[in-house]
Amino acid sequence: MVELDTLDISVTTNGSSHVAQLPIGYDDETGLRYSLFVATDMVAGYGRDTKELIFCVLRADPESGEVDEIWDGLVTRLVVTERQHRAAIMGAVAQMVRALIDDVKPRVVVMNTHTANLPQKALVKYHYIASIFHAEGYVAGPSDVWHGLHTWMMERRA
Repeated sequence: MVELDTLDISVTTNGSSHVAQLPIGYDDETGLRYSLFVATDMVAGYGRDTKELIFCVLRADPESGEVDEIWDGLVTRLVVTERQHRAAIMGAVAQMVRALIDDVKPRVVVMNTHTANLPQKALVKYHYIASIFHAEGYVAGPSDVWHGLHTWMMERRA
C-alpha cells in the first residue's frame, strides 16, 4: 500500500453515522466524478458502542444527480486502471480510517465483505484495514466465514 502525504480528512456526522469523503477523480469524457467514501454507523441490535465500517468508491453524475456505489474491486479496476493509482487510493482509505478512529473512538467495530467467496488476493485490503485498527490499540482479526462472506472484528483494548 502507498502511504500518501497527510491528507486533510474531515469527518461529518449526524449523531450516529460518521462519514469521511474524499474526491479522487474526474472523467473528462463523461463528466463523472469519483470519490472515496468511508463511514461508520451503528449496527442494529448491538447498541451505540458497536459500529460497522464500510468503504467504497462513489461515482457521481452531476448532470442527473445519480450516484453509484462501487463495492467490488473488480469494478474499481475498470475505473482506476493504473496499479499505482489504486495503491494511492488504498493509502487514502487508510488515512480516512484513522481519521474516523480518532473522531469516533468506537469501542467495537465490525467490517464485512459485500461480495461472497472473494479470493485471498481481494481480502488483502480488509486485512490491511484491520491492521490499522491493531496499530491504533485494538484487538483485531477475522471471524468465521458465513455463506462466503468475511467479517473482521476490532475491539478497543481497555
